[in-house]
Amino acid sequence: MTTREDDSQVVRARRWASSRTRPLVVGELVVIVALLVVYDRVRALAEVHASVAVAHGWAILDLERTLHVEVEGGLNTWLSGQGFLRLLAVDYYQYVHVTVALGVLVACYWRSPAAYRPARNALLLTNMVGLAVFALYPAAPPRLLPGGGFVDLVAQAGFGTNHGPVPADQYGALPSLHLAWATWVAVTGFALTRRRVLRVLLVAHPVVTGVVVVVTGNHYVLDVASGTLLGLAAVWATGLLALGAARPDVLVPARRPARLAPSPAAVVLEPRFPEPRPLGAWALEPESPEP
Repeated sequence: MTTREDDSQVVRARRWASSRTRPLVVGELVVIVALLVVYDRVRALAEVHASVAVAHGWAILDLERTLHVEVEGGLNTWLSGQGFLRLLAVDYYQYVHVTVALGVLVACYWRSPAAYRPARNALLLTNMVGLAVFALYPAAPPRLLPGGGFVDLVAQAGFGTNHGPVPADQYGALPSLHLAWATWVAVTGFALTRRRVLRVLLVAHPVVTGVVVVVTGNHYVLDVASGTLLGLAAVWATGLLALGAARPDVLVPARRPARLAPSPAAVVLEPRFPEPRPLGAWALEPESPEP
């Protein structure tokens, strides 16, 4: 039987052990700053080749026509005629993408140190591969194709290229990092919770993100497909995909240790000693007769 003091000691020991496996926050911030610097350099390089990025955008559309998957134009035209739904889609594109990813990353750092390192590595790998593709194959999004007939819903909503702390990459359509991050969010979230409602929302996030980035004219269908594949490849390469399929209660330490209830079939053996007897009583007992 454990006491409340014993439980608190076990909880403190678990928290101390889990905190030892977390990397230092300072080191994580240094990695993020370095990644942002590299991102900014790649973005500036892509801006120099704007004409090349536009040509690549048209090439993607031509390939989609060949594959009969070109749906961006019709969806973008339909959404431009909507009111509240149009603003909702733009806000989802602008805010939910980064907010949800950072929230899941912080939750993973605090709740599951065992899953944080592969989750962090998968996110870094996703961005590094994306940056490499942006530098080698810059592609303008549909909304920036001159004469393409797309409505720039992001600009209409008042968002430009310099919104937020980091300028947006105008010519980094392929692959879609929105979808790569959303895929990462879903897999990481599966490693943190077993609640059915939360898991449904986690699966819905990349689906909604894929629809939003296409109808707002920010990505092609092939961008969505390649971004999803990039996210899956990153979580597989770092081992996060296997952790997402594991039991979350193994990765997330319990707040209070479970009490072990005594089994009804358990047999408790207690030593029994003879009652004390007078010193001479042993000598007065008759010997048992021999057979």
